[in-house]
Parts: sequence; structure tokens; C-alpha cells
Amino acid sequence: MQKIEPNSIEAVIFFILYICLQDGKISDKEVKELIATVPILQKMYLDIFGEYIHVEFEEIIDLTFGLLLPEQKAFSGEKISDKEKDFFCSLLTDHTTQDIALLASRTAASADGFHRFEHKKYQYWFNMWAIV
Repeated sequence: MQKIEPNSIEAVIFFILYICLQDGKISDKEVKELIATVPILQKMYLDIFGEYIHVEFEEIIDLTFGLLLPEQKAFSGEKISDKEKDFFCSLLTDHTTQDIALLASRTAASADGFHRFEHKKYQYWFNMWAIV
């Protein structure tokens, strides 16, 4: 898999698409909702990295989805695999980035109904990254 920088916008989008893909598809509604979160993602980048980034998010979504698709089998299923745990724990290490990824993934995945598989994976990561 091509390298995605930890805590980058691509990392957040990868996580969002991963959650949305748990029901076996990413719907047009989910993609539209993801695109609607672009201002939040831009603000995240500004807050964390100190610069405003203007990028073509549809292009980033397409490229990121292209990286996720070959991993779909490894990142889907009832149980969280060790590969999933290791990958996402190294991809999203910053608590602010994790919070934004969780918020945006729930919003996007809920656009066409929050499927029980999407909810299960979301809930796992929510519990894993919760700051107590």
C-alpha cells in the first residue's frame, strides 16, 4: 500500500472511507456528506499544521479510495484484525485528528443509514481513542 502520512488529511479521509465501506459499499450520499465536511478538514489541517491547504478533495477521495479498495477484505469483517489495529493506530496518532476522523466518519456513514457493521467499527475506534 502506498504510504499515507500519519494524521494527514489523507489519513482522515482513509479512515472515513474505511468506516463507510463496512457495509460493503460507499454510497453517493456518503460521498456527498464527506465532501460537505471539507471545511472541517481544512480547519483541522490549519489548526494542526498551521497552514491553510486548498486541495481538490474529490481527487484525494478518489486516490484514497483506490488505496483502500485492495485492503477492503483485510479491513472488513465482524472482528477487528491485528492488521487493522496496527494500521489505524499508526495512521491516526493525534487525539485531535482522531476526534475529527471519528466525527466525520460517523456523519458520512450515517448519510445513508448507520449500518450495524459501520457502527460496530466506529464504536470500537471511539472506545479505543476515548480520552478518559
